[in-house]
Amino acid sequence: MKMKSKILNNMLFVFGFGIVQTAAAYELVCPESVKVKAGIPELESVPLNWVVSKYKDTLLRLDGAGVYSGKPGDLAQLKPEPIVVKGKKHYPAWEVDSKLDLDGAGFWLSCSYNRNQVQLTRRIDSTMKVCWAVYSKDSQGGLLAKLKCH
Repeated sequence: MKMKSKILNNMLFVFGFGIVQTAAAYELVCPESVKVKAGIPELESVPLNWVVSKYKDTLLRLDGAGVYSGKPGDLAQLKPEPIVVKGKKHYPAWEVDSKLDLDGAGFWLSCSYNRNQVQLTRRIDSTMKVCWAVYSKDSQGGLLAKLKCH
């Protein structure tokens, strides 16, 4: 009897742990800023009698996030749409179901800095079905963005 009770307790623990893992939200958080190192910009051509100056280190703040079908460099940004998850409406939101991924390139989050001067991208887990952006402000008024998925 004691052995059955121990096995049952272990099974309940494992089962309970699985629920916790499943219930945990999947989210990707965009870094608040990126720092661009000093350097000389590479110009296609320099006008006669002009010199290209070195620019200094620059801190670029986050200014947006979006979802792409395939790598963001392929320019296939998805249009956001309102989506209802567990009775709650989310916008901007995107369907990222792997059934919609016809070429196998996946769905990607793109975090944009200084109007797309720099983009950080990360692939969204292929088991997700829908994702929505959550925006807020930091203590200095800078944009914060995260992508929550279900």
